[in-house]
Amino acid sequence: MRKYWALARAELLDAIQEKEEIFIWIIIEAIPVFVMGSLWLANQKSLVRVSISEMVTYYLVVMVTARLTEFYFDEYVQEDIRDGTFARYLIKPIRSPELFIPVTWGRKLFANLILLPIIALMIIGFRQYLVFPDLAGVLLFAAFLFISSFIRYSLSVLVTTGAFYWEQTHSLVHLRWILETVAGGYVLPLIFYPDWLRFIPDSLPFKYIYFVPTAVFTGMITNSEAANNLLPAFLWMIGLLVISHLAWRIGVKRYISVGG
Repeated sequence: MRKYWALARAELLDAIQEKEEIFIWIIIEAIPVFVMGSLWLANQKSLVRVSISEMVTYYLVVMVTARLTEFYFDEYVQEDIRDGTFARYLIKPIRSPELFIPVTWGRKLFANLILLPIIALMIIGFRQYLVFPDLAGVLLFAAFLFISSFIRYSLSVLVTTGAFYWEQTHSLVHLRWILETVAGGYVLPLIFYPDWLRFIPDSLPFKYIYFVPTAVFTGMITNSEAANNLLPAFLWMIGLLVISHLAWRIGVKRYISVGG
């Protein structure tokens, strides 16, 4: 029995050493419960503001948006940094982290080709409920897809950079994911959020990942409202690109200096 207690004590000490990651995990687990509970209790009147067609189209388009704009290299590059195999990226003809853009696009191409018949079947099955934008809406949607892609790329760079400084960074990947899905409008359109809670996603870049592009497509927001969001979305994209690349450069220098 003593050896079991010793093992439990050793794990407890390890957990204390990783208290920051445990704290992040607790926050991650609490966010969906807090947000969804607040949503359904706060304002039932907003449910009548959106038609069934808009909701069906929203979730179809948000799925497509997620597939087109996702970057997930932070999920595996962190491991490369920890085990030392990251050095192979430093000798590539394309500099990191920019090389993860074509790498991700290449990996997504096959998956998206498989997804095409599934989307086609969904369009056929729900065709009587789907709504489509006018030409201006299509152009705005395309512009926000571009911005969404590079916001998500920058966030993945920032999360990956954490591995240069902190060994236990798996929770950062999940934190990014939960913020993108909850604050980005993947789970539920942000128009359902009560005003006091809507302030949070409105102050962050995550709404430009899913909600704004999809809301433009479905007509949940007007083209003029969407146009007014272009400048702040673009500024968020540029700011995150600059910050993430500066953090990456510093992290790579640290990695090299310690013999990575």
